[in-house]
Amino acid sequence: MAFVTRRRFLSGLAASCASTGIASTLGVRQAAARPLDEVMERGRLRVAVYREFPPFSFQRDGALVGIDVDLARAIAGKLGVKADIYEQIPGETVSDDLRVAVWRGSLFGGELADIMMHIPYDKRFGLMNPEAVLFGPYHQEVFALARDPQRVRNAVLATLPDEPIAVEIDSVPDFFLLGLQGGRLRSRIIHCPTPEAAIAKLTSGEAAAVLAPLSQVQAALGAKMEQFPVTTVTLPGMMTSSWNIGMATKENSRDLAYSIGDAVTALTEDGTMAKIFAAYGVTHTPPPLVE
Repeated sequence: MAFVTRRRFLSGLAASCASTGIASTLGVRQAAARPLDEVMERGRLRVAVYREFPPFSFQRDGALVGIDVDLARAIAGKLGVKADIYEQIPGETVSDDLRVAVWRGSLFGGELADIMMHIPYDKRFGLMNPEAVLFGPYHQEVFALARDPQRVRNAVLATLPDEPIAVEIDSVPDFFLLGLQGGRLRSRIIHCPTPEAAIAKLTSGEAAAVLAPLSQVQAALGAKMEQFPVTTVTLPGMMTSSWNIGMATKENSRDLAYSIGDAVTALTEDGTMAKIFAAYGVTHTPPPLVE
């Protein structure tokens, strides 16, 4: 499951770097479609979240929890409907996930989601998926280095010492470190199935540092961040070092997207968004204004 999640993430970043001359569909208001009325009449907002994706959506004591889960419930509350949240098994790419969740559905049947959480918000990626609408960016993610300060004195990637460093296998940080300075640290990389497993290597002393998305580092370390400093970093030469996280809906549901976008703005301005992230040990970073 973790491997597919990495493929999904990497494909989203790759799509973000694809060049295109088509005008963007993001942020273009068109005539209202009917799905918002249908959601309101039904009294239920069906939301897809990724399975086994802490701290955003995961099972804890038999209950589905996480940042995306709590945010979906808060959005449904703003609309005055109930949240119907289910776990989506990630496919090979984000485009696969959008097709199954919001616009075509699974070959095995089942109800489509009204919206899907945690989709890379990028114009060029949106153009590659015209059947879906990307909207409502609610968080900016970055990479971070967590380290044992006794073994790694600073967070400058170019001067990392010859110490074991843990990463999620086949992730952007993995590819970055494999190629850093001609592969100088290649033999010192510890490959883990998830960022959480990489953090476990750090706290146990098996690794001197971890390179992973900041939100996952913060959530996995928790109170141990006092012992293992965390610093955001850029990865020179890679596709990106920061990206915006948003949502997606079907192309004919733009009116629903506008209403939920307004809800996201309200939840950010009244502090609810920051509280949701903080409940899982994560610092919320509002995305910069995007066109």
